[in-house]
Amino acid sequence: MKSFKARIIEAEKTFWEGEMTSLIVPAVDGEYGVLAMHQNLVVAVIPGLLKYQTPDGKWGEISISDGMLRVDDGEVLVLVDSAEWPWDIDIARVKAKEAAAREAMLQKKSVREYALAESSLRRALSRIRIKDADNNGL
Repeated sequence: MKSFKARIIEAEKTFWEGEMTSLIVPAVDGEYGVLAMHQNLVVAVIPGLLKYQTPDGKWGEISISDGMLRVDDGEVLVLVDSAEWPWDIDIARVKAKEAAAREAMLQKKSVREYALAESSLRRALSRIRIKDADNNGL
């Protein structure tokens, strides 16, 4: 399978850079996949699991926050506020953030605050899911 150059950039640094054969990101209307020779595009990314396949056939996952995906002349750029490997996730801290997000959603202060809490909850749940999968050896 053909590969393509990909970069995942967090707000302050390059998180990962290398070759991939497949990339799947969470988007507003579902998951969006990219293969080599994909047409140019820009897609909004939501918090969730970025799944990728390297040229050696191995699949991996990264927990990502809001951002965007850009395909330009065969190269892929994923810009997100934050990205984490499963082994770097502190599950106790994430569960505390999940509880705080759920509480903020119950407060229903404003549409904006609710949307921010909902986004925070999605991010926490995706981090818990990826950490659980990593602990179970999946």
